[in-house]
Amino acid sequence: MSATRVYFPGLNGLRFFAAFAVIVTHVELMKKYLGFNNNWYDPGRTITSYPLRHILDGDINWLNPLVAEAGPLGVIFFFVLSGFLITYLLYVERENVGHISVKNFYLRRIFRIWPLYYFLFILGFFVLPNFDFFYVPGQTEELQVNFWGNFWTYLAIFPNLGYSMFQAVPNIGQSWSIGVEEQFYLIWPLLIRFFKKPLHAILWVTGVLLAVKAGVVITTRFYSPEWMLVLKKFLAMSKIECMAIGALGAWLLYYKKERILALMRSTTAQIMSFVGIIALLYLTPAMVQDGAHLVFGVCFLIIILNVSTNPKSLLKLEYKLFDTLGKISYGIYMYHLMVVVFTIHFYKWAMGKENVFTFTDGLLVYVIATVLTIGVSWLSYTYFEHRFIRMKSKFSRVLSGDEAKK
Repeated sequence: MSATRVYFPGLNGLRFFAAFAVIVTHVELMKKYLGFNNNWYDPGRTITSYPLRHILDGDINWLNPLVAEAGPLGVIFFFVLSGFLITYLLYVERENVGHISVKNFYLRRIFRIWPLYYFLFILGFFVLPNFDFFYVPGQTEELQVNFWGNFWTYLAIFPNLGYSMFQAVPNIGQSWSIGVEEQFYLIWPLLIRFFKKPLHAILWVTGVLLAVKAGVVITTRFYSPEWMLVLKKFLAMSKIECMAIGALGAWLLYYKKERILALMRSTTAQIMSFVGIIALLYLTPAMVQDGAHLVFGVCFLIIILNVSTNPKSLLKLEYKLFDTLGKISYGIYMYHLMVVVFTIHFYKWAMGKENVFTFTDGLLVYVIATVLTIGVSWLSYTYFEHRFIRMKSKFSRVLSGDEAKK
């Protein structure tokens, strides 16, 4: 049986911009860790009302909220996109093949995710800590203290649990989101295969998770032992509800709910999604910021549906450059943090800088870190990851992305 092909144009471009957003936040965060002037701040500690109020009061500048939240927003986007693509492809497989092979689904995810994840795992735990150019104050010392606790959680692909219990592992801390993705992959095909109405099952699971999250948040206001705070942080990272938003979009598209889709594809909805993202960054009060990701998720879903399925989309990203950059976006996400840390250390050493970067210095750091990350990611994709991607296609009854274009 020949494989069915499913291709959504423009998504590679969106992937790249989401990965670049994470680079922006981590450049500023690593500048902070390494003692340089920066545009990063901790929203949980600094903001007590909403960002605009603190900007007007002169506590922070206009750039801070955008820089601090760009990375988290990029991760939310990836979660929504995963929910959308995985759910749609599983629907197609169930219809065209007659059933969903859970084993093949897991094998496809293993071949795509595990090789690079475990390569970074080895680098982060055993190689990079031996070099001064990859030293991150605080995080490196914390890794030495809690080495084995972090080691076992990362080895089991539960880096989000390790991050909840300890500090981020230097240079590979961003891999916490890979743990969330893997836990999502573990349950999603089961929901769609074994339930007659998988959307109902998805919504029930999401509703229960949100109820548990709300209960933990409320409980920690009155009772907050260390284990409860760890659970709160772990649940905050596990944004399965963002995947559910993407899954809802897949359901709308697959079952051709044209009235709703027409509304989401309207020019008004597109403009509101872009404006809404910026407005939420500056106008969301601290007391409801824990739920803002749900609205961000809806905005991202509108953008995804328009870019990939609407000929009249205001944003068009189906270009060769964006396609290439999006194709290596997994590598960009995984390699960028170590490249950023190396770049700042190297620039400090080469230029004799102490604790201050001028505007030109900061711009050069961004350019060097981004170019190096893209270069390393391209080499990794071409000579390492692609070998496993070819193996992955052997277990695919539905080809997607670049495989579907061939």
